[in-house]
Amino acid sequence: MGKTMIVTCEICQTKFRLDLERIGKSRVKVRCSRCGHVFVVEKPAESGPSSTFAEAEAEAEAASASREETLARVPPIAGPRIPPPREKKSRKGLIGVLLLLAVVMIGGLYAVARMGILGGGDSESRDTTSADLEKPAVSLINDTEAFFLQNETVGQIFVVQGHVVNESPRPVSFILLEGKIYTEKEPVVTQRAYCGNVLSRQDLTRMDMTEIQNVMMNREGADLANVHVPPQGRVPFMVVFHNLPDLSLLTDYSVEVVSAQFDSGG
Repeated sequence: MGKTMIVTCEICQTKFRLDLERIGKSRVKVRCSRCGHVFVVEKPAESGPSSTFAEAEAEAEAASASREETLARVPPIAGPRIPPPREKKSRKGLIGVLLLLAVVMIGGLYAVARMGILGGGDSESRDTTSADLEKPAVSLINDTEAFFLQNETVGQIFVVQGHVVNESPRPVSFILLEGKIYTEKEPVVTQRAYCGNVLSRQDLTRMDMTEIQNVMMNREGADLANVHVPPQGRVPFMVVFHNLPDLSLLTDYSVEVVSAQFDSGG
């Protein structure tokens, strides 16, 4: 095996091993396979006849200093990883608990009133109240993945994709998600998308953001994938972020279900 050196991407700080035979007499342009950033790598100067790079320098063929190599062909050293999605409502804390208790108390008083304890009522009214208070139960499956891509019009974009499952006993439609990107403790980018809309990496690279957002906000989903989702039915999703802050400041991201509807007559 030829001599290698370790290089680090200036943007996402991912480390790679680079074969010195890829470098000409002095330097070479390389592209990071994680974030797509292109930067210049210079061959370290020799320290003498016993230098680690002496053999590689002697054997390397002359090459143009502007030649570009892609680091995707070089096995990466373990570096920064995109964190797993945040637990749903993980930032609610005490405020979320208090709000939940308030909703439960109000709902309990309303149900008691409808049953006649505080003012009379009948069984039909109680059934209507129960149906009104019921909401679809939709959750994310533990197969979510995230990655960066280089879009031709806006530059760096961040993509989160996975599946949701309908845990309700009835069919649901129009499942809407909200994703957030965080720096330290605060979300800096928020993006919404309807389930059932998924683009290829090639489309994500070439389409402009207006086209991408139009696809993401199709509430029926591609081929009506987000309509009449049966109990335990799964639907794919994709959330696309742009206008990203400095990548070195990103710490976390989250995706959660914000709304869904029971099918009429379901």
